Amino acid sequence: MSAVLETDPARAAGLPDVSAPVVADARQPDLAALRQLAQTRFAPRERALHEAAALPLENLRELHDGGWLRLTLPESLGGADSRLGTGEAATYLQAIRTVARVSPGTAHCLQVHNHAVWTVLEAGTPEQHARFLAPLRHGLSLFSFIGSEPGLAPGAARFQTTATPHAGGLRVHGRKQYATNGVARGYGIVFTSLDGVEGMAANHQMVIVEPGMPGVAQDDNWYAPSGMRVAASPQIRLDQVEVPASHVLGQPGEYLRGRWQGRFHLGFTANYLGMGEGILHWSLAWLRQFPERVADPFVQAHVGEVTAALQAAAAALDHAIAAWRQPDVPQAELLSMAAKSTCAQAAVLAADTLGRLTGSTALFDDHPLGRLIRDLKTHILHVGHDRTHQTIGAAALGQAFDSTRQR
Repeated sequence: MSAVLETDPARAAGLPDVSAPVVADARQPDLAALRQLAQTRFAPRERALHEAAALPLENLRELHDGGWLRLTLPESLGGADSRLGTGEAATYLQAIRTVARVSPGTAHCLQVHNHAVWTVLEAGTPEQHARFLAPLRHGLSLFSFIGSEPGLAPGAARFQTTATPHAGGLRVHGRKQYATNGVARGYGIVFTSLDGVEGMAANHQMVIVEPGMPGVAQDDNWYAPSGMRVAASPQIRLDQVEVPASHVLGQPGEYLRGRWQGRFHLGFTANYLGMGEGILHWSLAWLRQFPERVADPFVQAHVGEVTAALQAAAAALDHAIAAWRQPDVPQAELLSMAAKSTCAQAAVLAADTLGRLTGSTALFDDHPLGRLIRDLKTHILHVGHDRTHQTIGAAALGQAFDSTRQR
């Protein structure tokens, strides 16, 4: 499945493809149907969701009904078997990219959920598959990662959230933030450190929490950024939460040994690329309303510049996806980091250039362009260009590097 930028005029203008039905079976994903769903159903909701900084529940229910929340699961669990290294590795990334053209926040919720259920699939037991994953065929349960903490220093040797042995399980205490999808409507994979154990490689322990557990509290009012407001990411308080053994996910250090953070670079990459394309598609439709602008060589040159940059970024995404089919995982991670930076910078070029070409009226709240630009400028803070480039440079110079780092 190619990641090359679409050039069909109707698609480039953001018009719906009415020829395809909404997908009903995730085993045969239909990206044209997903594009139609996003354009006809998600787009009209976007302004109100931004104003409320609210979780896009209607969007997510429709994604669930179409099987898009099971993309990274195997067919035995109703999924599309789309994960890095498989023959369908591009499918879940193209789904993120497709949704991000219209609703980057919804795309991030989709991304986090699919990454989380993939982690449960590989790190979990058959009993946990039956308990947490199998029910996804029948009802909407959102999964989240709950790792970020206020004041946690980069490279810290332990989380501030602690886990101590208790009654065959663990007792967890701490405070988290930026928990996209939250836990009010599903499950959260919480990152903790085992009390008294030194070093993340030995003390990093994942546990699964759910809203019915005493001591789990969610603060939805905390999340109020300027962009990515639809990717509601609350604070979570864990007050001496008793986590049974059935909810302890993997062995200590499992997340680090599995190099999971490095597997998630391309989810962000696909979102950045989708945002850039969404900005371009909408701007082209806007500019075509003004014959004098369309005929202006200055406008033509800058539209061509953005189009070329996004095509190059799409090729970088394709190249990185292909690298995961090879055994050299660090090299695949480095190529994914490069693609992530390339797509982010191409999207920023689209935002800055097309923002000038379309003019200030195009940024009124009646139109999606201003929201897309705010979403982009907020979301690319995950890239951390300097850290990404330093890591790639260290590898090229034969120095020590960690290609699993998000930043």
